[in-house]
Amino acid sequence: MTRDSTTIDRRTALKLTGGVATSGLAGLAGCAGGTGGSGDSDGSTDGSGGTDDSEGSGDTATDSGGSEELTSIVHGATNGGTTGILTSVMTDQGFDEDHGFTLQAEGFASPPKVQQQLVFNEDIPTGYMGSIVATRMHSKGENPQLIGPYMLYHAYIVTRSDTDIEGPTDLAGKQISFASEAADAWLKFVVMLDEAHGVSRDQYEFVQAAPPAALSLLDKGELDAILTYEPLMTKALLQYDFETVFSPREAWREAEDLPLTTVDLAWTKEWYDANPDAGVSLAEAFIDTQQYLNENVDTVVEEYSDSIGLESQEQIDLAKERLVDIYPSEWDIEAFQESERLMVQKARDLGLIEAEPTDDIFNEVL
Repeated sequence: MTRDSTTIDRRTALKLTGGVATSGLAGLAGCAGGTGGSGDSDGSTDGSGGTDDSEGSGDTATDSGGSEELTSIVHGATNGGTTGILTSVMTDQGFDEDHGFTLQAEGFASPPKVQQQLVFNEDIPTGYMGSIVATRMHSKGENPQLIGPYMLYHAYIVTRSDTDIEGPTDLAGKQISFASEAADAWLKFVVMLDEAHGVSRDQYEFVQAAPPAALSLLDKGELDAILTYEPLMTKALLQYDFETVFSPREAWREAEDLPLTTVDLAWTKEWYDANPDAGVSLAEAFIDTQQYLNENVDTVVEEYSDSIGLESQEQIDLAKERLVDIYPSEWDIEAFQESERLMVQKARDLGLIEAEPTDDIFNEVL
């Protein structure tokens, strides 16, 4: 991968992409619902576990007999969870082949690790990334490009039903937990709590903990509130006496009438410049997959319940209700870009990031 003259070291990039390295609490800052998997057995992000360049290039391959094969596109993905089933459904339903390529999903344990691949691993040139992380990376000389919405924002602030936290304003003075302060999911929550309810970042304490562990800590009273996502949200509502007190996505919709995503389909500029047709095909296949998920959510939840991390029929039934609205039904590129620009600008205005918003993080392939 060609690098700009301004490159960043590993420690800086780990911070920018929301990497977590606290003992026992690493990763899981996004929507992974499974146990990880062999695709990320050592947590490596230095490119040593990548694929052959010919597979990641997006070029059309030929076999020894000279017959044309489908283009292979390597894509950083999450092992399981509501994020991981996107790539699973795409390949299982053949949406990749419908668009003239085969998707080679390389699985990792958490969304931050997927985003790190776009920085460190030239063999994994496509994946997903949040707009705030992408803006930071661009300011450091990297070239991630956001194409369209991967998943709509589906994290919530949850607390115990017996606490004195009855609404968002009651979060002032409390301890709130998430996996990383650098992650888009957390920063978008911070922006919206300030925007919608006037509770600024200096009015509450951040406690770093992986969301699965945070559920138990909240139940024991060792945390006041947590930011958690599906499918953990579904499982928590059935297992504990918890309640939702704030939805950043709903607050954003009420304030701006715009969609809010957690992460977006992303690739490196270098890869797209070398493979523009493959880029268009990849984007179109994701749109087809998201539409399929919306139209067949009950079937998908049943079929992929193990991958999502659901452990009982009760969880499966509730997930069918709660997972209906987390995959975009269409790509409104104008609204998508407007939302991302505005969110990054608000984060900048609040001093959450130093990088200036830039349209260079977008690629309008469709």
